[in-house]
Amino acid sequence: MASEDNKGFYDEKNGSPAASAVDPVPATGHVSGIKRRLPGFSLEVRQEESSFAATPRASNADFDPIPPSKRTWNWGAYVAYWMADAWAVSNWEVASSMIAVGLSWRMAIGACVLGNTIMGLVITVNGRMGATLHTPFPVLARMPFGYYFSYFVVLSRCVLAIVWLGVQTTTGGQCMTVLLTAIWPSFAHIPNHIPADEGITTAGMCGFVLYFLLQLPFLCIPYTKVQYFFGFKSIIAPIIFLAIFGDTLHKAGGTISHSTVITQGPTVSGSALAWAFFANLNGVLGNYATLGLNIADFSRYANKPSAQNVQALVIPIIFTIVGLLGIFTAAAAETAYGKIIWNPIEIINLWMASGSHGGRAAAAFGAIGLIIVTLGINISANSISAANDLMSFCPKYINIRRGQLLAAVIGSWGFVPWKILASAAKFLAFLGGYTIFLGPMTSILMTDYYIVRKGNVSVPDMYNFHGIYRYSPRYATNWRAVVAFFIGCIPPLPGFVNNIVVAGLGKTTVSIGGQRLFNIGYLYSFVAAGVFYWGFNRFFPHNESMMDHPETGEDIIAANDAKNVEKRRADRAQRRPSIVTQVFEV
Repeated sequence: MASEDNKGFYDEKNGSPAASAVDPVPATGHVSGIKRRLPGFSLEVRQEESSFAATPRASNADFDPIPPSKRTWNWGAYVAYWMADAWAVSNWEVASSMIAVGLSWRMAIGACVLGNTIMGLVITVNGRMGATLHTPFPVLARMPFGYYFSYFVVLSRCVLAIVWLGVQTTTGGQCMTVLLTAIWPSFAHIPNHIPADEGITTAGMCGFVLYFLLQLPFLCIPYTKVQYFFGFKSIIAPIIFLAIFGDTLHKAGGTISHSTVITQGPTVSGSALAWAFFANLNGVLGNYATLGLNIADFSRYANKPSAQNVQALVIPIIFTIVGLLGIFTAAAAETAYGKIIWNPIEIINLWMASGSHGGRAAAAFGAIGLIIVTLGINISANSISAANDLMSFCPKYINIRRGQLLAAVIGSWGFVPWKILASAAKFLAFLGGYTIFLGPMTSILMTDYYIVRKGNVSVPDMYNFHGIYRYSPRYATNWRAVVAFFIGCIPPLPGFVNNIVVAGLGKTTVSIGGQRLFNIGYLYSFVAAGVFYWGFNRFFPHNESMMDHPETGEDIIAANDAKNVEKRRADRAQRRPSIVTQVFEV
């Protein structure tokens, strides 16, 4: 059972504070070289009196349960959050691959509606944990998986978030290149000094670097205030995308009925059509399977548990509208430009083709809008998630802000995302099929909280490495979760490998059955892992971690929050912070 003492953890067996992190006492009179050169800088992140963590190595102000004073997201914030996420180039183009493999546009929309409805329910139900306990996903993962295996789960999610952050930065760099070309047409004629196999030109690299630098201050907006930026984007993004659709439709003579996108029915039939539908449904589910797993990183900011319930309605509605507009714009482009164009950035580029001032001005405003769009999705879907994950590995030195900046550097430069987009078909197939690993993790987390424990969990013990969720003194891992995870992800694995090889124009000997199991990989892995995890706990329960009531430590959190708020007020009154400081201060 968790300790009621707010001074730190208590090891019940040894009668002493938990020894997971005992910090040495620094020698007095010693000042490091960094502190001498930068007196305002500290490698260690800002600490507030923690509700449950014994030492800075276990948590920090951002990693602790969110206190009442920082629960600033109401239902409108979650609407703005998903508006920021949905209005994106990738969601605009989502139907393109579906139609390419033989589905009609109506079936493509059907797959979008069904997939986003399912994912909306998963996100809302999973998000209830964060909205109730106010802890981040890496901490919640310790509950079913144990302390050590939870790091594997967190790392799996972290790598994906960082890669997609880099990919979105590349998209933003393309928008920046369009903007620079619209302002200075000669920018398009900058000599290229980068080899062709790198997948980017000198002009493109200039746009990428400028966008990367532009997004850094936006990544520093604190989580208690970032919802206002999401609200701003939720106004700008629809205007930009509707303008692209409206202009393309106008140039097409106000009709889309002559396009093959609309007139062409399914190009496959029978079982091939059914499995093509399921494969694309799986792709829609995989599109946001990442947030389905770690939505607690955002729902924990809710001012009340019901605030995040609006996601169940917002997600299918907004994503369906964006997908429909993408289809109709591509159809109109066939008449307007003589070819089907799915990428809105390409359409904005065409506005400059005439060389007129009006065309260049329209392209510039369109590019600015899309830059705001990519900034929003990089914050909402990638950087905050990656930051929470990185923070779990080293909370003494990494908070959310540092984690976001670190993730941006790694994703934008370490993974060379421009090359991924240009040539790495296998790697993109790998990212798309990664859902077979995310599905079991999500299902196990939900099954553990709602079915096995019925919500009776201990938040203090999630921060105690010697607490009830250690499971094994030596391995600190719950074997039930590990076995259920592999039962969920191993059967679709041959189809996953086949998908990667085929994307690289190769062939495998994987059977049709194996390929089709991968086509429903997320659904299979989610259901199988959840059922087996429940079964293992039913017949082999871990009684030491079972409770008959929830222990959230809310009274301790509120008491510490009141003291920390008072300290912050006194500090502000003493130093009179500038407007810029107030904007970026948590």
